[in-house]
Formats: sequence, structure tokens, C-alpha cells
Amino acid sequence: MRVIGLDIHRVFAEAVMLDGGKVARLGRIGMTRDHLEAFARTLTHDDHVVVEATGNAAAVVEVIAPYVGRVVI
Repeated sequence: MRVIGLDIHRVFAEAVMLDGGKVARLGRIGMTRDHLEAFARTLTHDDHVVVEATGNAAAVVEVIAPYVGRVVI
């Protein structure tokens, strides 16, 4: 299981991943539906995603949830 963290900003999110005890920076993701879906397609149903609690967190969860095992705000 990998854990992906998203630090959400207005026009982008910073993504990091914890995998096997090692943290890796995944980079910036645009905050459009197209960019979020493209990112989500790189994930698996074994992945868990942690999203920063912010104004547009629910919209991010809506896009990412179908692609991963669990999303937590």
C-alpha cells in the first residue's frame, strides 16, 4: 500500500508519496479536472490518498476516489 498526500493550493497541489518507508516528491498537479484525473489514473486501488482539508477538498476527492482504495480529508 502506498500513501499519497496532497497539499492543495488554488491552482495546483503538491503531491508526495510514502512507499515502503520512503518518501518521494511526486511534484505539482494542476487543479483542473483533467489534470486531477490524469494524476488519479497513475494510482491504483491499493493506494490511500490523504487530502488537505481546504475549500475545494471535496471536489478533489470526488475526482480521485474512483481510482484509489481510500481517500481521507
